[in-house]
Amino acid sequence: ERLFPEKEAAMLHFKENVPYSRRMVVYGIFDVLDSMDCQYEQALIGDIHAEVTILGHVSRFAFAVTEETPDTSILHVSMLCPPEEEQRLAVGYLMDCVLRHIQEERRK
Repeated sequence: ERLFPEKEAAMLHFKENVPYSRRMVVYGIFDVLDSMDCQYEQALIGDIHAEVTILGHVSRFAFAVTEETPDTSILHVSMLCPPEEEQRLAVGYLMDCVLRHIQEERRK
């Protein structure tokens, strides 16, 4: 049985163009989710689904990365359950965590 049903529609979606390769962004997502002790799974092709606790609220998210060029991509972060207003901040927070992590890794 899958932890995250695939047919669930996203209710809240943020996306951002980023100056990083698709591979780097995907690794950044996994690193951030691991650092937050999240449960996640990835379809063979498609989104990374994760259960994340932010500010005491557990929510389900989907992450996707679309390659634009070899050095640029689009990061997509979606909340998979009806969001409460303060949870809108959680989606932006996760996106910021991934991007900040990638920036720190590139500085090393």
